[in-house]
Amino acid sequence: MTLTIRRAAAADAQIIAENNCALAWETEQLRLNPAIVAAGVRMGLQRAPEARYFVAELAGRVVGQLMYSREWSDWRNGWIIWLQSVYVSAEYRQQGVFRQLLEQSAAEVSREDRPVCLRLYVDQQNRAATGCYERLGFAADNYRVMEKQLRLPDATEG
Repeated sequence: MTLTIRRAAAADAQIIAENNCALAWETEQLRLNPAIVAAGVRMGLQRAPEARYFVAELAGRVVGQLMYSREWSDWRNGWIIWLQSVYVSAEYRQQGVFRQLLEQSAAEVSREDRPVCLRLYVDQQNRAATGCYERLGFAADNYRVMEKQLRLPDATEG
């Protein structure tokens, strides 16, 4: 399979947003507000290097995607790169799409930011994703992600 791995462009915003909604439903049975997700993707596409989207294309069709965001670590004196919005179309799973997407995009981000590590969060019930990440060298750590809502999302921003 000959994939093209590239940075996402504004023209990819709609398919990325649709995939994000599909991801939330498939992994957590969450129905996201498509307008909010679309606005968030459009804003993210304008926020490099804080947010960087990459896509995997096959014959001109986006079949996979991921986003990186970065966090400065004073403890490590370097960037921690968070892997987010990972999605591969169902018919292309377990064919190496994610591996190629991760390897090529991570190499580009590593050249630019020289990060100390890649991190991600995965729903504890998502065994397929957990197994995939473990096969690619990710390991659980001793941290637990916690969240405090500060405001409601707004579809008009971005």
